[in-house]
Order: sequence, then C-alpha cells, then structure tokens
Amino acid sequence: MMLHAYGDSWTEGQGVDGELVHTDREELKNYRNKYSWVNLLSKKLDIPFVNNGISGNANHKIFNQIVFDIQSKKIKSEDFVIIMWSSSLRDNVSFLPNNEWISWSENELIKGSDRFINSYDSEDTHYDNFIKNYKKFFITDVMNFNYYNIVNQNYIIFIQKIFEFYEIKYLMVDAFDIMVNNPNKIDDRTYLINKVNYWNFGVKTTKELVNESNLENKWEILIPPKIAPHPNKNGYYIISEELYGYIKKNKIL
Repeated sequence: MMLHAYGDSWTEGQGVDGELVHTDREELKNYRNKYSWVNLLSKKLDIPFVNNGISGNANHKIFNQIVFDIQSKKIKSEDFVIIMWSSSLRDNVSFLPNNEWISWSENELIKGSDRFINSYDSEDTHYDNFIKNYKKFFITDVMNFNYYNIVNQNYIIFIQKIFEFYEIKYLMVDAFDIMVNNPNKIDDRTYLINKVNYWNFGVKTTKELVNESNLENKWEILIPPKIAPHPNKNGYYIISEELYGYIKKNKIL
C-alpha cells in the first residue's frame, strides 16, 4: 500500500522553510515534503507516501494528474489517495483566453488585489491592459460562483466514481476554499457525493481547522512578497492529526 497525496502548496508543505534559502527547486520540494502533513500522516498510518503536491497547482491539473496516474497504473487498487483541493479560481476557464484564470484564492479576490488580475503578461502591453480591465469588470459585473459549484461537483463525482471502479481507497479535503458552497437547487448534485470520504464536505477547510487550534505558533513567517500564510510545521501537524483521527473513526482504511 502507498499513500498518494495530491494538491497545491498546502500539500507540498510550503511554509515550513521559514527563512531558509534554497536555490534548487527539487531540494526545496524535498525539504517541504519532509515536514508536510503527508509525511506526518504516512508515519501515523505506517505506509510509504508519494507527495504529488505542487505549489500553485490548480484543480483541473490535480484532476487530470490523478486520472493519468490511474491509467498509467502509478496508483494501484491497494493504494490510498488523499486529494486536498486547491482554489477553484486558479482553473483556466473556457470563457477567457488560453492560460487565463481569475485569482489565487477567494481571499485574494475579496481583498480586491490587482496583483493577480493578469495571469500572464504578453509582449503586447495594450492587450494586457485590456485583459486586466476586463477581469475587473468580470469580477464585479459578470462573475457567478455557481459556475464553480457545477464544475467542482463534476470533478468530485468523476474522481469518486473512478476510485470506486478501480477499488481505490480515498479521502478528499478542502485546503482553504470550499469546493462546493450552497449550489443552486437546480444544479445541486451533492447527494451523489460520498460525504464519509470527504472530510467536512461543504463545511470547513483545513485553513479553518488550523485557525481554530489553540497553538499560537502555527503559521509560516511572512516575508514579502508572500501571498498568504501557509501552515508551518506545527500547522501541518494539526492537519495530520485531524486527518488521521478522521480516517480511523470512519474506517476509511
């Protein structure tokens, strides 16, 4: 049995490095993995792990990587998979040009930050100004969060069904944005989602879990230009403890 974890920076383990300076990306990833909730949980479960978390990852990339890893038999029927979903707003969307997305997270959107209005700068600054202004207009006048409810329900249900088909044990978790949040009644398919295999579905994120802990030292040291705080080693320990207890309580393994 192998534990396969998928997610973004919260799965990779970003935030544990503090003021350490790493010039090699692979070295940094290995260091973060060492203190991630994935490693801590694998020790509690006494099974080896593969950490597929990538800082900045988007849900459509997580989704497709899991499907590819099942098809290529990297994930086997006796394995255990945990998905810690990222923010929906990082997904490329069909109603914007190629490689364009909305924001890093709902929190960044709420703050009204312009820092990530432009996903990619082109060589045409005039065009870039149009995209930046259009995104501001889109966010204030066009955006409908129920679109993401529909997309995310489909991500979840497809992955759930493929896991069931291949008899793969699994658990899903929301990192810092709720994946499905009060969908319109006509679009609600949450009755198809296995809530037992989804930690606090539609109720809580691991960010809220860490915030609720009585530990004072649980977040990374913010050094500009950091976007938002990640858990530190203590924060990831809190997550690993909670997930371990949930897995045991619900006999997921």
